[in-house]
Amino acid sequence: MPKFFALFLCLLSLSYHAQAKHSKVKPGYWHGEFILNANQTLPFTFEIEKEKQLSRLYIINADERIELRDISSKGDSLFISFSAFASEFKAKIIDKKHIQGEWYNYAKKNNYKIPFTSERKNVSRFQKTTTPSFDVNGKWEVTFGYLSDDPYKSIGIFGPMTNRNLSTDDENTIKGTFLTETGDYRFLEGVSSADSLYLSTFDGSHAFLFTAKYENDTLWGDFYSGTHYHDQWFAVKNHNFQLTNPDSLTYVVNDSALTFSLPDLNNQVYNYPNKNTMGKVTLIQIMGTWCPNCLDESTYLKDLHEKFKDDLNIIAITFETQKTQDEKIKKVKRFKEHLGLEYTFLMGGDACKKCAKDMFPMVNNIISFPTLIFVDKKGMIRKIHTGFNGPGTGGYYTEFMIETDKYVEALIKE
Repeated sequence: MPKFFALFLCLLSLSYHAQAKHSKVKPGYWHGEFILNANQTLPFTFEIEKEKQLSRLYIINADERIELRDISSKGDSLFISFSAFASEFKAKIIDKKHIQGEWYNYAKKNNYKIPFTSERKNVSRFQKTTTPSFDVNGKWEVTFGYLSDDPYKSIGIFGPMTNRNLSTDDENTIKGTFLTETGDYRFLEGVSSADSLYLSTFDGSHAFLFTAKYENDTLWGDFYSGTHYHDQWFAVKNHNFQLTNPDSLTYVVNDSALTFSLPDLNNQVYNYPNKNTMGKVTLIQIMGTWCPNCLDESTYLKDLHEKFKDDLNIIAITFETQKTQDEKIKKVKRFKEHLGLEYTFLMGGDACKKCAKDMFPMVNNIISFPTLIFVDKKGMIRKIHTGFNGPGTGGYYTEFMIETDKYVEALIKE
């Protein structure tokens, strides 16, 4: 047998065995658990779709389904990357019903990773079935960090799951989120059971776990963000509680001209203003591709751009976690392509709020990614919106879309 033919057969055999191991993963719903510490795990749910071999995977959080297609294998090793965020699973296929490994978040420092285990089984996220002793549904006034020097307020909104994905879910299964002045905690899913509340979410950027005990009309809780952050919170029902208006947190403080010169995704200098922006309404989005709230806002801006087309300029200025400019540009290009965004993207620099503030000396501060600046046809800043409460907030998101669409339309008609 010729040597090259023997080598070809050898490589073909290796490829077959890799795919054979890959294809042994059983499709359906899977229950995963991140191991945060010796006493605490963070559950998440995903669904595997497979034809001849594993072809796609969906991370599920309440009404959200995050599709992952960047999947590869080598022997019994499995690699699953997130298109929107700089993170991935590196795992081992134990057998057709068990996968375990680590989730790597490259947007964080020090080789940040969290170990996880998962099993092919159709169960609710939190396997708690005791009838709750309190009604969690409704609006709550929440205080995070009440034992710290820097507490902050939030709105908790919770309600029953109406489109359950799992046959084992029952009437105790809930969804909801926390709204803050800098954005929401996106799609949370969990359960109320006995005197306790359990909620979690995982989206490829953040892994959040909330637990609480109900006592004397108050929820007393803990909040875990991955393995790096822990906070405490309490909440009381308050249908009248409101956060500070997000249009009032960042504002113009002097008459400095709104100008900037930044590299675009081809590393060519883009100057603002220019002939394409003169006489048009412009939205300037201060954001980062590592930020889930920025992803939600970008999805909304995509629809807004398609609605108003040439009457509206949108410029996204990104502040990224990657070390080099080439790495930053590569990440932003992937984000832009993944969401199908057609508006302008510019490179702002490193992911820091001070960096963004220094670029806009005419405003008092930049306290959140994202921040959206509304500029009229004359080049004057008319409004600045801090943070973003996305689709996980339900009616808050719907109200924001309606009001913003009307506001942009009014600016265009001026």
